[in-house]
Amino acid sequence: MPNKSYPLGPGSTVELQWRGIWKDFVVSVDGRELGRMNGQREVASGGSWQLEDGSRLEVKLQTGIGGGGLNVSRNGVPLSGSASDPKTALKSAAGIVFFIAGLNIVLGLVAEFGEIQFLLALGLGWVAVGVGVVFAALGFATLKGSVAALWIAIVLFGADALLGLYGAVEAGGQPSVGGLVFRVFLIAAMVKAALAARSTPPGPSNS
Repeated sequence: MPNKSYPLGPGSTVELQWRGIWKDFVVSVDGRELGRMNGQREVASGGSWQLEDGSRLEVKLQTGIGGGGLNVSRNGVPLSGSASDPKTALKSAAGIVFFIAGLNIVLGLVAEFGEIQFLLALGLGWVAVGVGVVFAALGFATLKGSVAALWIAIVLFGADALLGLYGAVEAGGQPSVGGLVFRVFLIAAMVKAALAARSTPPGPSNS
């Protein structure tokens, strides 16, 4: 049975437990059950419960393009480790930036050392390796909490996608729909993380 826990405060923990696809979803605090939801629709609509100190605990499943996760907050402030927590969002986004970096480096090296003309014609050579190194640096900066680095990665990746689309059209070819959808998915996930990191209201520490 899947379960997650998040620190609510000193010596206090929020526990979430469910089975299958969000069935029998139970919300508890320090072993005391607060409420239940059943099925993805209910969990995506979310629930809210008043805690003993008068604050409100909100639990909601985040869905849609760009990925999702469980948003758990107290009085609108995300709990540490939940999907809307800035640190969690930036960590996930950094993973995407590292993926882009690795893909460019691998394809560039394969194209150069394998002398694969098709990849070289697409510009996937040493230039791609250089681009990969830049994204790797942006990934490390994002991992350390730099929202600016993440936005730079988003702009560069978006520009690369547009240039690739323009090049395919100019060459009289057919752009890959699957490739475009995949790029849009990655960009949406990074934008969502960047917005989460910038729009979270200040609040007391959860630990």
